[in-house]
Amino acid sequence: MAKTIFYARVSTRDQKVDLQVEAAKRLGVKTANIYVEKASGARHDRPVLAKALADLERGDTLACYKLDRIGRSVAHLSKLLNELEERGIRFRAVDGDFDTKTSNGKLLLHVLSAVAQFERDLILERTRAGLAVARSRGRRLGPPLKWQPDMARRARNLMEKDGLSGNEAARVLGVSRRTLFRGLKAAREHDEVVGTGS
Repeated sequence: MAKTIFYARVSTRDQKVDLQVEAAKRLGVKTANIYVEKASGARHDRPVLAKALADLERGDTLACYKLDRIGRSVAHLSKLLNELEERGIRFRAVDGDFDTKTSNGKLLLHVLSAVAQFERDLILERTRAGLAVARSRGRRLGPPLKWQPDMARRARNLMEKDGLSGNEAARVLGVSRRTLFRGLKAAREHDEVVGTGS
């Protein structure tokens, strides 16, 4: 039987989630299906959201109070909604009456996808322009750079926040695609060992 999972999020431990939980109950969502997370919207590692997404099956509905409760950026929101659509999962945002099963919701989904692509194109254009300026000033760009300690964070931001592909992020950082993914893997393993979970 199809179910509705409601994702609620507050940015700090001091904020109250009551308004969002009440909205979930008005939708008829069972208490066991209300997933509450206390984390900044900018964080890419939101384990409660990951669990909610994993517990959804075809025909289910994912709901939240507002779009900004679930999406970190236009690119992230667009990617998430398109993935849900591909999995056959309905999405609803109570405030603003956004529903991917309605014609208005489908239109907004297409608009979000277009805006996200526009943002990605702008990032790539700025990168190409920066490279062109560097060349015009006589800077030798040379072969790809070696992996630097802060590149894992920058790569994750480019891929998860800005919605770039691995190839695009590698190009922006000036490393090969292989170097980028090896660096991200090493960073994940390091975080697991030290227990940062970043």
